[in-house]
Amino acid sequence: MPLDPFADDPNDPASLLEPDEDYPPVSAEEREALESDLVNVRDFKRVLEPRGIRGVSMLCEDCEEMHFYDWGIIESNIKTLLDQQIVPVHEPGAQPNPEHYVTWDYCLGYADAMDFAFNGLRPRFPWQR
Repeated sequence: MPLDPFADDPNDPASLLEPDEDYPPVSAEEREALESDLVNVRDFKRVLEPRGIRGVSMLCEDCEEMHFYDWGIIESNIKTLLDQQIVPVHEPGAQPNPEHYVTWDYCLGYADAMDFAFNGLRPRFPWQR
């Protein structure tokens, strides 16, 4: 994650803001999901980056535009949440090429297909054993 340009600056404009004490801690279930997402992101990067995929794209519900997140930003955001900290705002990359980004669902499907190709079909549920 890039360094805070206002770190140790006595004139930091954020010092005028009230601390956000309403930020709830991560529950055990959320932590488990985040840890799973972190493993997934690392796997996605490993199998998709060599094919020219730089990260994930997603439709923003607020502005109704596509946003593009590089692997490093996603990983950093997940680690920040796991550390019980507020995720900083990230500026979008300068004119990202949409062809270099895919959806999270695409990543899951691709990783699942790669797993199947190398490991074959495995039971997914206890009753399938």
